Amino acid sequence: MARQSVEAAIPPQESSAGRPARALGRAFDILINALNAVGTVWIFVIMVLINADVFARYLFNRPLNGVPLIIELSIVAIVFLQLAAALREGRMTRSDVLIGRLLTRRPQLGLSLQAIYHALGAVLMGILFFYSAPLFEKAWRRETYTGVEGDFTLQVWPLKLIILLGVAVCGVQFLRHVGLDLKGIGAAARAGTRDRTAPVIALLSAAAVFAVLFGLGSLVSLSPVQIGLISVLFVLFLVYVGVHVGVALALLSFVCVWLIRGNMDIAGTLLALAASESLQRYEFGVIPLFVFMGLLVSVSDIGKDTYDVANHLFRRVKAGLGMATVGANAVFAAVTGTSIASASVFTKVAVPEMLRFGYKPRFAVGVVAGSSVLGMLIPPSLLLILYGILAETSIGDLFIAGIVPGIILAAAYCVLIWFMARHFPDHVAAPETLAQGIQSEMSGRELALKIAPIVILIMIVLGGIYGGVFTATEAGGVGAMGALIMTILKRRLTWSNLWHTLMETGYVTAAICFLLIAATLYARMIAMTGIPNVMESYIAAVGIGLAGLLAIYIVVVVLLGTIMSAGEIMLILIPIAVPLLAPFGVDLVWFGIVTIIAVEIGLLTPPLGIACFVIHNNLQDKRISLDDIFWGAAPFALTMLVVLILVTLFPQLALVLL
Repeated sequence: MARQSVEAAIPPQESSAGRPARALGRAFDILINALNAVGTVWIFVIMVLINADVFARYLFNRPLNGVPLIIELSIVAIVFLQLAAALREGRMTRSDVLIGRLLTRRPQLGLSLQAIYHALGAVLMGILFFYSAPLFEKAWRRETYTGVEGDFTLQVWPLKLIILLGVAVCGVQFLRHVGLDLKGIGAAARAGTRDRTAPVIALLSAAAVFAVLFGLGSLVSLSPVQIGLISVLFVLFLVYVGVHVGVALALLSFVCVWLIRGNMDIAGTLLALAASESLQRYEFGVIPLFVFMGLLVSVSDIGKDTYDVANHLFRRVKAGLGMATVGANAVFAAVTGTSIASASVFTKVAVPEMLRFGYKPRFAVGVVAGSSVLGMLIPPSLLLILYGILAETSIGDLFIAGIVPGIILAAAYCVLIWFMARHFPDHVAAPETLAQGIQSEMSGRELALKIAPIVILIMIVLGGIYGGVFTATEAGGVGAMGALIMTILKRRLTWSNLWHTLMETGYVTAAICFLLIAATLYARMIAMTGIPNVMESYIAAVGIGLAGLLAIYIVVVVLLGTIMSAGEIMLILIPIAVPLLAPFGVDLVWFGIVTIIAVEIGLLTPPLGIACFVIHNNLQDKRISLDDIFWGAAPFALTMLVVLILVTLFPQLALVLL
């Protein structure tokens, strides 16, 4: 639950005893805002630096020294400067399948569990601070430098200090959330019937989980492999019940390493090293840059303009408005990088238009839900970036590999819409709607002006990567600058929405990168248990083969997609799956495309179906229920399954451009 929704349930306290606490809270918020502001400005600075480096290299053959190193260190700094703000604004990734329902139906039980989850976050931050402090002290005392001596170097201790400060502030923010949850329980009790069993159930549930963990760790002699397998089950359980994904992964990894090595200091040091070093890669710069570019595209109304053009082009085709939605979403996906952005934009743009022209509500929302998943397949894509980092695969190659499958999926959607309009017209639109085309008068000049911005951005980003002009990170920086210039030229940019866009970029970056830190530790723990080697030997002995292994993997991913988000599934499975595929010589770029399509099916399937929830929340139309959205999206989910099978059977569909 976001901070605002919790605070809304708490009546203001007017007693003099509460004034110092509120003053302290306001002072702490000022500190969080200050750190957030520094991180926000920092994002803009790295965009400018990358553009300066690219243009200096190509115009004057004089690249700027130290830019890659600055970007590497900047990502770490941005994450820990904005982590507390992301937590305060409710942006830390977690599954709301169970906890969301409890907060609605049994708020006192939901808040009791949520208080425990936030307390776990505070414990994690405490452990991280304790083991990160010696790293800072060592860097300060020895005056350690990073970089290439004689070229460009920077002292390490300022970055270690930022990590310590960010961890401490985030830990306090977790504790503040615990306090807000406890106050919310009291407010809910005063507002309605007191749920006396709620705190008891929450505490007993937490105690049972801790008892099982303690019993397995101290009373039962387990091998490292058994510890690793049990940890996977616990991760799935904790994520499902609503513990923040990063917290669940990091804490369980810490506990498992402790059990395997029998030394808490080793586990704590690994945690601290993951926080300070796992993000220090130039490739991680793609995350804030592509997020910033996508948000600017949304602000500039480029999505609406793209939809208008697609609507005009498909105006004489039966069910053309549905195909226009798919086409516009496919083009829009080529610059946004996220399905959620596509779902949000086209819910507001396409659904009202389709309803106005007589399309059935269930079909209208189904088209938007189905086509929104193109945002994670057609590059640039945050999920492709996440996979590339987890599998240590070229992000640029993944971007190129996603083009053809993305086009195939968009074409398959159009064929599906045509088939439904021809054979099941009652489920698509009123007869008169299908009988006549949409009236759209648009001159060639107007068409060119509306489509030019997004075409230029696609050419910059994908053309630059495909042509070898610059790396994926540089493409993100140049693309973000291009989107910023276009937003200014369209007169859609104000200081207010620029600041809001940068802050939103920071929240998303902090949330994603915190997951990556936890995933790095989790992957190291899995490798330490020896699970990949044992499973490899088992697969060889049983003779499952690559086809059987892929079939099992896809089924598991699709099933998990019904209860978890795409990112959560990848964080858990990729560290296990990639080592298992190594003996078969599988192309990890192709495997990444297969993985993305499989996990994206989960965006359309109940009970989680994030894309469907986004559409429902943005639509706010009483005529359309959540069930309508899920049923409307079902044919598109099945179509995705067909495309998944095709890409799995014919890898060249993904690799043809490489």
